Amino acid sequence: MEANLRLETAHPEDAEAMLLVHRAAIRATAASFYATDIIEAWAPLPLRPDHVDALAHRIETGEEEAIIARAPGGKVIGFGSFVPSGRELRAVYVAPEHGRRGIGGALLRALELRARKYGVTEFVLDASINAEAFYHRHGYVTIRSGEHLLRGGARMACIRMRKALAR
Repeated sequence: MEANLRLETAHPEDAEAMLLVHRAAIRATAASFYATDIIEAWAPLPLRPDHVDALAHRIETGEEEAIIARAPGGKVIGFGSFVPSGRELRAVYVAPEHGRRGIGGALLRALELRARKYGVTEFVLDASINAEAFYHRHGYVTIRSGEHLLRGGARMACIRMRKALAR
């Protein structure tokens, strides 16, 4: 993992930076796995203020718990999130220029640890096709292929996965 990288609890004011990482990661790593219309529906640019506000609201109310990876200098270069009231791991995203350096794995481990504090004993997620191997490397198992409904109604192929969290 990169030296001097900090993992921190995300705050509402981090929402815009998180969504910029989200969009960049999808457009760089998922574009060869999905059609252009799916990429556009999944990672629309420019960022819309209502999308930033919605994420900030979910973080502020505790509906979504997120951890960010912050580079020296303070820039958000990755994040992951889950829903504390359930067992849903939303995803882990790392800025493409920082990929394959262990940041995603560190974020995932931190999310799993945080989830256990809420009494979550298992994570389930709809992984993108391009992320299936990442989650397999971290102990997640495939349940089935499926579809994830994106905002706006587009249907995206995904892989339903799960992992029991150690106590």
